[in-house]
This record gives sequence, structure tokens and C-alpha cells, in this order.
Amino acid sequence: MVSEKVSRKTAAKEELLLLLPRIDRVLEAEPAVLRIDADPVMIIGDIHGDSQALEFVIGKRKELNCKNVLFLGDYVDRGPQGTEVLIRLFRLKLEDPDHIFLLRGNHETVDMNLYYGFFEEIGLDQEFLLRISRTYDKMPIATVLSGHTFCVHGGINGAGSIDSIRKEEAFAFPYLWNDPSKRPGLTASIRGSTVKEFGPDIVDGFLETNNLKRIIRGHTALENGYKWWFDGKLLSLFSCPDYVGLGNTAAFALFEKKEIKLFIFGN
Repeated sequence: MVSEKVSRKTAAKEELLLLLPRIDRVLEAEPAVLRIDADPVMIIGDIHGDSQALEFVIGKRKELNCKNVLFLGDYVDRGPQGTEVLIRLFRLKLEDPDHIFLLRGNHETVDMNLYYGFFEEIGLDQEFLLRISRTYDKMPIATVLSGHTFCVHGGINGAGSIDSIRKEEAFAFPYLWNDPSKRPGLTASIRGSTVKEFGPDIVDGFLETNNLKRIIRGHTALENGYKWWFDGKLLSLFSCPDYVGLGNTAAFALFEKKEIKLFIFGN
């Protein structure tokens, strides 16, 4: 049984490696900040190696007849099927590059993969991890929907212009990591010394600077799969049910005609 599992994982790694050169070319051609002006758009939060959750939302895409799907990052780690999730997502992107969009999350980094499951899943294969990291580096960081809704994995870093966002990890870091807070300003985070929490005043300044109406982000495990902040100016989504045994439900959003409809699934 163990050898069968190892064999399946080896085959999955080989399949993923074959996809990487093609997906690299597609992702590299995309800017750091995507612009999607067509709707509806399905918006999916963290998947974390949960193939069943991913298949559920893909099935909903057909049911809702929604061509555009935006994933907010965190495809691997914590769950056992990160390789399979990446294969499925990359195949979807290659089949329909104009309607499937894959943002980078903080778990699309080597530092996180080393400690939170993906490195172990791929058999502690350093060469493989370094190869996949080159693909991570090509992923876009954020998306603007219909000119007014900013989508990102983590958060924002003050009230600066979105034109300054770059794919390089050092520039992208706050957008992959930062979290909302009720406290005003940019304040310290329990996630680490380089991570910040941003308050309602920061959100107001960011939206005003960039002529935006709201932010949609992932990054945070939530009991009900979603949470509204700041009088509807920010929506947090999480699409991995029963994350590490927490028993949470999951959610995704449908963005259409400036409105957001939430779908709850899982436990």
C-alpha cells in the first residue's frame, strides 16, 4: 500500500514537471496585476491540497455557467494533494488561459513548502521544489475586477498605487502576507516581524488612491468560509473545508454586475 502511494506521487510529480515549461510561458506573459472586465467571475480562496474541494468548485463553474474563475492562491501545503491540485489547475489554465486566473499565495514560496507539507509530499526532493519555485515567481499577484474590485491573496501595504506591485517576491511579500485588523494604521502581526496588519483607515486610503470600491482576499482560515470587514469594503474568503481538522465550512464568491453572491460548502 505504501509503495503504491509512493508510485502515484512519483507519477504525479513527473506529470507536473512536464506541464511546467508550458505553464511558465503562459504565466510569464501575464502582468503582476491582472485586469478582468468581463463577468461573472467565480472567486476561490485557499485550496491547500484539497482535491475534493477543488473538484467541487470546478463543478460549480459548469453549474453556474461561469467562464471566468479567479483563484486567490495557496494551492499546496497543509493538505495531502498539493501536486494533484497544481496539475489540475495548470491543465485548466493551459486549456482556457483567457478565463482561468491563478494568483500567487504565501504558500507558493519555498520557505513555506519546506515546513508545511508540500516538501514532504514530494519526497523531500529539493531539485523539484526549486523547479516549481521558478513557476511560483511567474504568477500574478493581484487582479482588478471591472475596474473597481481589488483581489489578492493576503492584503495591502499602505495606501500606495497598485501600479507599484511587482512579481518579485520582495515586492509581492505584503500582498501575499498582510491581514486586516480593526486597529488603525499598519500594526504588528502574530505571523512574524515582517508581516503587517492593516486597519480601516489604510483600506480607505488604498481604495481612494486607486479609485476602487472593495478588496477581496484569502489567506485566513474562517469558521464559516468568509468574513466581511470594514462595512463591506473587504471580503475574506477561504475555500478549504475542515482545514487541518478545524471543522470549518468553506466558501467561494460569484462576482456579477457589481454584486457578490456567496456560496457555502463543506462541513
